[in-house]
Amino acid sequence: MEDINSTAAEKRKQFNPVFAVGGLILLGVIIFLIILNTGKKSQPEVEAVNNTNTSEFTVNGSSFAFDPATITVKRGDTVKITFIDDDGRHDLVVDGYNISTNILGGGGSDTIQFVADKTGSFEYYCSVANHRDLGMKGVLIVQ
Repeated sequence: MEDINSTAAEKRKQFNPVFAVGGLILLGVIIFLIILNTGKKSQPEVEAVNNTNTSEFTVNGSSFAFDPATITVKRGDTVKITFIDDDGRHDLVVDGYNISTNILGGGGSDTIQFVADKTGSFEYYCSVANHRDLGMKGVLIVQ
């Protein structure tokens, strides 16, 4: 006759695949969470992009020049530029942001607005005829 206690002890010593599969799944979840967490951006960088400041400028264009010739904003700012054409036919185009005013006649004005989401220096210029080549350009600096 077989001893009941020895049979129970043998069953406990046997390999149970349910525990092995469960352990592998748990290990996979932990590795996935570690990889997911290391790919996150730091909080200060996210806050800089979500800045809600609005920077407003008036730019006058005349005699193949812009006044002011330099505009400086912070990354994430909403930029609002009112362009006033003091004479002739001019517009204002901002490189890198795919935005421009309408071509205006002397005394006309137009306003453009965009979010400065890229850092760097971006030229703005008049796209009418050869006005850009004649010096009708400026620079938008996004810090």
